[in-house]
Amino acid sequence: MKKYKYSDLLLDERGIKDLYSKFGINYIDSNRISEYFKYLRKIESLRKSDKSRLRELINNEKAKYYFSQFYVLETCNIINAVKSANVNKDILKEKLTNLVKGTYLLSEENINNTQARNTTFELSLFSFLNTRKLEVKLCSPNPDLQLFTDNFTYNIECKRPSSIKSLEKNIRKALKQLRKTKKGNIIPTMALSLEQAILGDDLILNTKDDKTALLYLNEMMSRFNKDHQYLINKICNDKPCLILYYLSCLTGFMTDLPMANTTYIIGNVYNFEPKLSHKIYCDLNTILPQNEN
Repeated sequence: MKKYKYSDLLLDERGIKDLYSKFGINYIDSNRISEYFKYLRKIESLRKSDKSRLRELINNEKAKYYFSQFYVLETCNIINAVKSANVNKDILKEKLTNLVKGTYLLSEENINNTQARNTTFELSLFSFLNTRKLEVKLCSPNPDLQLFTDNFTYNIECKRPSSIKSLEKNIRKALKQLRKTKKGNIIPTMALSLEQAILGDDLILNTKDDKTALLYLNEMMSRFNKDHQYLINKICNDKPCLILYYLSCLTGFMTDLPMANTTYIIGNVYNFEPKLSHKIYCDLNTILPQNEN
């Protein structure tokens, strides 16, 4: 669980603007990331001047309040990661361009404007792995990421099912894409972002401390895995695949200013021969420590 100060978050927009300028991307004031920062500055002003109005604003605009925090926290993590990593500039420019598009609220998203949040997931997973000091590469168009260990190269396709109903469709699409890139010592891997499937449109986990948050996230992920094991076995059939279940959300008291950002990932290995499975599990112990990011 990472906690932040509002003052630090608001200062980070300068670095985001500088990076966009460096790549020749127009960071206009009406893009969704800029709008999130504007809202946080409004919150910070009221926090200092009129706490009564602040409480009223939060009660009336809870979705804007939560989403502004969530995506600013995600974006700051992403920008810090890509600035310190050795990435392909053309691919990074493409993904940074997509990042600022899209809708302010998740409830406003439709099939035609999912690219911004899909890209956010790809870059957030890149940020998570990069923070672990792992060798990870941004790719385009397929796979979305490559992760390199002493044992294997992991080709990772990122999918963001909008609901449990769309889970099967996303897994089948990922498997099809992974078959195109399978060669050599490569482990086909799909990463499933489960925020919407598990938490719906809230992205909020109201817990009292780090330990409670992580225990609850583990319980939710374990329950999801158990409930959908049959479906995933049916879809994968005999096809070998590593599946990473990813969940990132706001955690802490809902009145915290700001709340904290927690990312939790578990991995399941399907249909590899035993020795290969053992090596993958050994890698997972390094890639996915069971603690907060």
